[in-house]
Amino acid sequence: MGTPSEIPPETLLGGKIRLLQRIGRGGMGDVWIARNEATQAEVAVKTLQRTERTQLHDERFRREARLAATVSHRNVVRVFDLVDEDDGTLGLVMELLRGGTLEECMRERGPLSAMHALAVACAILSALHHVHEKGIVHRDVKPANVFFAVEPDGHVIPKILDFGIAKLPAVSSTLTVDGSVLGTPHYMAPEQIRGVADLDGRSDMFSLASVLYEMLTGDRLFQRDSAAASLAAVLEHDVDPDPRIDPKVWIAIARALAKRPYERFATCGEFAEALRAAIGATDEDFATALQELRPPSSAIPESERTSGGAMASSSPGVRSVRPRSARRRSLLVTLAAAGVAAALAVTATLAVTRTATPGARVDEPPSDAPPMLASSSVAPSSAASPQAATPAAAPIPPASVTMIPTPLAVAAKATSTTATPPPGRGVVRPPPPHPPASAAKPLPPPTRPVATSPGF
Repeated sequence: MGTPSEIPPETLLGGKIRLLQRIGRGGMGDVWIARNEATQAEVAVKTLQRTERTQLHDERFRREARLAATVSHRNVVRVFDLVDEDDGTLGLVMELLRGGTLEECMRERGPLSAMHALAVACAILSALHHVHEKGIVHRDVKPANVFFAVEPDGHVIPKILDFGIAKLPAVSSTLTVDGSVLGTPHYMAPEQIRGVADLDGRSDMFSLASVLYEMLTGDRLFQRDSAAASLAAVLEHDVDPDPRIDPKVWIAIARALAKRPYERFATCGEFAEALRAAIGATDEDFATALQELRPPSSAIPESERTSGGAMASSSPGVRSVRPRSARRRSLLVTLAAAGVAAALAVTATLAVTRTATPGARVDEPPSDAPPMLASSSVAPSSAASPQAATPAAAPIPPASVTMIPTPLAVAAKATSTTATPPPGRGVVRPPPPHPPASAAKPLPPPTRPVATSPGF
């Protein structure tokens, strides 16, 4: 296998593809978010640098690019171009996908329902049927190579990724080393393990049936302690019905898992029809089920794509780099907004409480006292307007002010008298009379605001 490249960001490939950020790394190369400087379109680029790689690696990389000329299906990742630099660096330009893999989905959700699992399986079987008609065998169907791509309109489309070890009609024998086995052990078909030269689409059917079993049960059908033991299980282990799988669905899966290719369905299209008929699902049912499998990573805003929020199709073993800075920033903003709202609510509550409590009241001045402006009393209804509780601007001598802390004390102390001012001095308007203490009723408590901010 080739070693990962050490290409720096901002490198320009082919005179127009600028590498922006590395989002994945694996044995066959790196995966980048890139930009086409001619069209400003965002793309994904898989790079392979000429470092400890062989001619076989180069040919496999170029072969994946040649699929673009023969495959056009909505459930197959699209390849746009192949860039071949003078220093030997190869770049495969592909569509940039946003979402997550089936492997990640099962790790987060566990086993899927029959409707969800079959919706994914039938979409991938449609893609495999299309490539098989072109004489191509994928040879590496597994959960990590099934991607849930979220379209701009929100629709979820499963796509099959990575045709790096696919078998093409014209070059089937030249890219396989004698004695080597290509594929992932616990998903490979028996004839693939044996190295049969004339593989056909039924090998991919077997692999997809193994993936479907895993989706429905959460267990890898042929997983063992070692790769050799897994290969032996594929060749020798007879699969028994699982009670977690609907019997009608199991009949179709069991046929696709037959050890001999001629005992399976003739095509992946037939396998998909058998699965659909087993649960009586329509295209609308499958579309709804796929929407329910929408990956959490699709919530990343479009503006965050170049900061690592987007995903691209990758090669086997590529570890995706998916920073969560955007989600962390969103969480911090939400918490800050909640804190500000809480502070405002507490401040408003304290203000209402203070204005609702009677403050200073002016006693009736004696007849020989100098005239002054009387302060109007504060009614509970004025609590909503702090300005209404502000006393008059004229100064009030301290001796003429009596502090009354509670409404009950105000009612008990007030009396109804009329002051006669000296001639030529104006009229002093005393506070309105209050009933005697025995007839006084407690004032209702001030109305407290109801906080509707986040966090309350």
